[in-house]
Amino acid sequence: MEYKHIICPIDGAEASDAGLKHASYLCRVSGAQLSILHVVEKWYRASHIVTNSEEWGTIHEEWLNKGRELLDSTAVKLRDEGLHNIKTVLREGDASHEIIALAVEERADLIVMATHRYSHTGKLFMGSVIDRVTKKSPCPILWVF
Repeated sequence: MEYKHIICPIDGAEASDAGLKHASYLCRVSGAQLSILHVVEKWYRASHIVTNSEEWGTIHEEWLNKGRELLDSTAVKLRDEGLHNIKTVLREGDASHEIIALAVEERADLIVMATHRYSHTGKLFMGSVIDRVTKKSPCPILWVF
């Protein structure tokens, strides 16, 4: 299998670092482009209580800025480690939908995702992004534990 484009969603959690480590390794050995994706879900999930107030606008912008900072610092770290074919992508909405949408748009060959190992109760109430992506992905997924 030849990899040309790999997507790795990150959220700043320790688990996503493990996924990123595997994705960057695969990109190094294959020469593939790495798209690092961060999805701001908070705004999407809070949309039922969001108003057009200035305060909500400020909060929304803070969430986006934190996402940009995470992507930028991650890209710098990877470039310092010798990986240069990197693209950062910031989106907002449902994480599973945005991961799949990017994979379709970019014709990704692989999605590398770390699992957060939620409990069965956590999955019941929160769902599992990795489960939803796996069911609808247009390409293979590498789960990293």
